[in-house]
Amino acid sequence: MTKIYYDTEFHEQGPDSPIDLISIGMVTEHGSELYAVSSEFDQNAVRANPWLVENVWPSLPTYKHPKGVRCACGPGHLDRAHPDVRSRPQIARMVQRFITAVPDPVLVAYYGSYDHVVLAQLWGRMADMPEGVPMWTWDIRQEMHCLGVDELPRQEEGQHNALADARHNKVMDDYLTGVRLRRGL
Repeated sequence: MTKIYYDTEFHEQGPDSPIDLISIGMVTEHGSELYAVSSEFDQNAVRANPWLVENVWPSLPTYKHPKGVRCACGPGHLDRAHPDVRSRPQIARMVQRFITAVPDPVLVAYYGSYDHVVLAQLWGRMADMPEGVPMWTWDIRQEMHCLGVDELPRQEEGQHNALADARHNKVMDDYLTGVRLRRGL
């Protein structure tokens, strides 16, 4: 089994719409990494959400217009020319290759329910997920609950950057592994 820690940033649009992927970060337990930002998320909807503007937007590759150019873009525009910015089909292929390149992959996330839905929606419905991509995610928060652990190591920087969060998921899971070992579990 090889653990792949991951995180997504997304915008919820309501019960009748897919969850809009903004970015995804993945890290294997051996250190390989993947990071991608969707070129297709609704920038206007994200810019209209104060929490996303404050917490997620600053970690995205963006640009602002030079002085004198009139635009109501607020925090800026997504830099679609940046190498991390990809179409959803490109991201789906990258993620599939990343996951299936490791033996017996296990997906691990913190509060991973939505992350798994966002991941599955890269290919459409959950039933459309490609062979070799796990149909479930091991949840760090559930493991905390099962072990009776109240606090985990804090993430010092990069919160809500999908790759930084995925890296921190590994830190938290390593901490919980230490708890299990100390308890003989």
